[in-house]
Amino acid sequence: MSSKSGSSGRGAALSDGRGQGVAAASIHNAASYSQSDAGGSSSPIAPGRALCLNHSAGSDIGTIKRLIPALTHTARKGQMGRVGLLGGSADFTGAPFYAGMAGLKVGGDLCYIFTAEEASGPLKAYSPELMVTPVYSAKGLGVGFAGDLEGEEDGCSDAARSAEHKAKEKQVARMVERVTSFFPKLHVLVVGPGLGRDPWIMEATRRILVEAKTHALPLVIDADGLWLVAHSPEILQDYPEGDDGGGVVVTPNLIEFARLQAGLTGASVAEATPPAVPFQHTDVIAVAKALGGKAGRVTVCLKGREDIVADRERWLVVTEEGARRRSGGLGDILAGTTGVLLHWSHLAMQEQAHGGAVKAERSERGSEGKGAQSGKESTCQIDPRDRVLWACAGASLIARRASRRAFEEHRRSMTAPDVLAHLGPVLEELSPTDIKEP
Repeated sequence: MSSKSGSSGRGAALSDGRGQGVAAASIHNAASYSQSDAGGSSSPIAPGRALCLNHSAGSDIGTIKRLIPALTHTARKGQMGRVGLLGGSADFTGAPFYAGMAGLKVGGDLCYIFTAEEASGPLKAYSPELMVTPVYSAKGLGVGFAGDLEGEEDGCSDAARSAEHKAKEKQVARMVERVTSFFPKLHVLVVGPGLGRDPWIMEATRRILVEAKTHALPLVIDADGLWLVAHSPEILQDYPEGDDGGGVVVTPNLIEFARLQAGLTGASVAEATPPAVPFQHTDVIAVAKALGGKAGRVTVCLKGREDIVADRERWLVVTEEGARRRSGGLGDILAGTTGVLLHWSHLAMQEQAHGGAVKAERSERGSEGKGAQSGKESTCQIDPRDRVLWACAGASLIARRASRRAFEEHRRSMTAPDVLAHLGPVLEELSPTDIKEP
């Protein structure tokens, strides 16, 4: 099933906000995307600018490279990314592991995982690099056992049901308090991988997202976090950009995107299915607008044969070839990678604001072959309004390329750990590290 949006060529293109086609290498038929659709504003990216995510387009891939911070002896632990991850459950421990390790392997410094007590032991055993904090007891909440949100079971007295409800409500409040107490430490919070859909966990997560909004904490929402958003889409309305300017990034696959559409239109979320006709960029823009409300900053990365990334005004399509093997955990890897790139885009904006153009030496690190245009890279700036789009595109590029490399090596036996092993080499290709301090 494809999510192509009428593109031709091998790149990805950023619409100019007026429905005009962009460079010949990657032309899009955006006639249906009118100026009124974009709120009357044009893209800060000049018409004709292509985002060609392949080895031969150095000037465009250089934009992604500018988001990758240089490694220096003056950097402190944590500056490259302190990522929190709300996920994992008694039944699902792989998803938070893959997301967390992806964030570390791509170059983030620290990863905090907030999960069930029953999942914390396995996650700690998987890797000592993950800082795992148990925030609730699956047994105490009755997760995976009979009973609904009210904890009601046939044959229970009203008093027993009330006592059970109060005990579970206390656990939910404890979970919310423990997770939100970490907010001052975090640059971004990834929500959803392996979280599960228990109603009590969904309620705790809803409250955590409400608190995140008050802190303007950048979010990446995937997997079971999207199940919550589909049922309560108003939760992201008017989500602020904050000082970091990240807002919210949601990373649905085709069925998850269909559920978001259903939730926004009042249709049945559980019965939602992707249409026979592939989703278009206009669909993604519409969902981004609806989720964000009048003032919220929500960016949607629709995963598919090609990834469509859109906010309320602009869109791009990433056509970097991925793996033909669709093993579990690849979406979790993208979520963790996106979290780190989202923070890096903030660092790039800080550097740009305080130092003018991005440092020239960064453009000299790794030319990616004949397409490099270091002179342009040293002076060209990223418009702050586009930086989340570029961050999502960069995460997509990195995850897709790592998946392809893993597939080329392992073919049918490729699994998510093989992809994790290729994240570092892909980053090094994009931005080689000079072992000597400039």
